[in-house]
Amino acid sequence: MALLAMMCVTTASAQWRLGVTAGADYNVYNMDLQYMSDYKLDGRWGATLGITGQYDVNSWLGVRADLNWSQKNYRQYRVVYSDVDYKYRNDYLLLPVMASFNFGGKRLRGFCHLGVYGGYWLSSHRNGTDYNHFAAKTTRFDEKVEFNSSRDQRWDCGLVGGVGMEYHFAKKWVAQAEVRYYYSTTSATKQYMRNADYRYNSTTAIQLGINYILKK
Repeated sequence: MALLAMMCVTTASAQWRLGVTAGADYNVYNMDLQYMSDYKLDGRWGATLGITGQYDVNSWLGVRADLNWSQKNYRQYRVVYSDVDYKYRNDYLLLPVMASFNFGGKRLRGFCHLGVYGGYWLSSHRNGTDYNHFAAKTTRFDEKVEFNSSRDQRWDCGLVGGVGMEYHFAKKWVAQAEVRYYYSTTSATKQYMRNADYRYNSTTAIQLGINYILKK
């Protein structure tokens, strides 16, 4: 009887949301530099865009899934040779699936997202400068990076979480602001060499969104 009552309450208050998001993200590329002591890595900003769907079970719990195009960019350079400077732009397609916990008043509410994500590395591009020791010459480049099937791991997965605020500015419209963190548990490189070469992305996204509420 208690289970039946809970199901009735859930059905009565359930609703769907559809929306879009846009914002910026900052990616940090982590790798073991090993013997490359003068190599340095810096994070870089990128863009993120997406569409979202959410099923609200009740006033405080929902299930959310996004389909996002996101950039995981970084910079690699050398301290000794200042002319060696590579800036990478990496485009990913991400599918986070999360539990959404909501709290607060009727119009202004807070929320927390926790879940997992899967993704695919779409493309890679780099630009910058390099130094030819034999010719004693600095060259500039701006080029697409071709994937190597034996080296590059294009599938990506990991953990995702976020916190934010939403404002119900109309009967069926909601505006959201969120800070979200993606922690990759999949190395961007396959272990094809004798020495382990694990490389991971961790990405913080700041995004704004708008949702339209569809009653069940």
